[in-house]
Amino acid sequence: MLNNAAEYAQWRQQLNQRPTEPLILAGQTMVDRAVIELLATDQFYGEVLTRLVRTRAPLKMAFGLAWADNRLKLQYSPAVIAKTFPRFDSLQAGLKHVALHVIWQHPLRYRDQVQRQKSLVTLATDLAVNQYVTGLPTGMTSLKTVQPLVAKPLPIRADSATYLKLLQVAKHEANQSGHPTQSKADQSDNRQQLRSGQQKELPLIDDPSGWRASTGQLNNPNLAASRLQQLTHDAWTNTQEAGRGLVAGKVAASLKISRQPAAVDWRRLLVRGLGQMPSGKKPSHARFNRRQPAHMELPGQITETRLAIQVYVDHSGSVSDATLQYLLSQVATLTQAVTATITVKAFDAIVQPGQTYQASLPQQIRFVRHGGGGTVYQSIFDDLARQHLTNQTALALILTDGRGERQVSAHGFTNVIWLLAQASDQLSVQPVIGQVVTLRKGVFSDD
Repeated sequence: MLNNAAEYAQWRQQLNQRPTEPLILAGQTMVDRAVIELLATDQFYGEVLTRLVRTRAPLKMAFGLAWADNRLKLQYSPAVIAKTFPRFDSLQAGLKHVALHVIWQHPLRYRDQVQRQKSLVTLATDLAVNQYVTGLPTGMTSLKTVQPLVAKPLPIRADSATYLKLLQVAKHEANQSGHPTQSKADQSDNRQQLRSGQQKELPLIDDPSGWRASTGQLNNPNLAASRLQQLTHDAWTNTQEAGRGLVAGKVAASLKISRQPAAVDWRRLLVRGLGQMPSGKKPSHARFNRRQPAHMELPGQITETRLAIQVYVDHSGSVSDATLQYLLSQVATLTQAVTATITVKAFDAIVQPGQTYQASLPQQIRFVRHGGGGTVYQSIFDDLARQHLTNQTALALILTDGRGERQVSAHGFTNVIWLLAQASDQLSVQPVIGQVVTLRKGVFSDD
């Protein structure tokens, strides 16, 4: 029987003393064995890693996720692995750390920001991930190491976006203070650089440089998102029930992108002619050709109509991660039910700027939370008015838990369908503007 721990210790000692080519090549075997071990102990994370192409690369850190043809691949450096992970179980923990980056789509979510704020993105994403990983080498990013950089108490097990915002604020406040010394965020940058350059210091686990969209290997974010969702979905499907029980609740909640149908098929409301607008002409034998009245075999023309659908999805704090995933899955099925391109917007207290996109395919829906504040439905009707949309040109779908203000000014827009997530939800707006539909009947357990 293989003793992976003993063989890793021997390999590591020999490689650190004399890094020969055979020992460097043996690094692949060590990584493969660690992934296989994870399949036995933490199956889901092992399943995720087995679906990533693994290649050796000259990295300054042990691992790196990089884009290749809109797919993620896992790069590794045997020499740095030997210096970073003192034991075989800590190598497994490092691989679990990388798997969580993939599961939460950090390389996709921060592909632009990592070019401008690499150190802050690294701190925020590592802090979010490491709270779910045990057995990491000492000195890695944790609440204890990051808290001195931020004046406010850091929330436990929050999303990386929350940590990044706190770090950005701390850095801005430090820069505004006028002190000639570097801000704490800048000092953190220097410490990370020292970890990368000195052998006596433990380096970070992985390098986010490969996340950058500017590499040219990520030119279709929608396709990349679809492939990541499919990867984690397949990994979860192949994980046995016992293995699923070992996955933290928040991690599992992020995977609940169900495509189950709603209890009420609210899509039937869309075919009643609500919000139709002209979109040109199309041939039809139901009308004769007025230019050629003597030729009855020639088709005439009728007006083709389509729905201008504005979809507003509630991202407020009262909507749990599991409920948000369900609401977004309903939007994904909507793209298959209508031929029109729909416009999707995230809202909480405001319609989130920069979070508007169009979708005509299920894989184009972005299963990522934006916002998290209170719910203000007035912001939706204000947004419709700014676009000069009317009942004759648009239909607004609002997917929400119904918990907002009681009165709103609709600006004359009433072509609205409210889609409430659960049977127990009640719409706060009175009198109701438009129609209210409950998506799911019966009991639903939130995370």
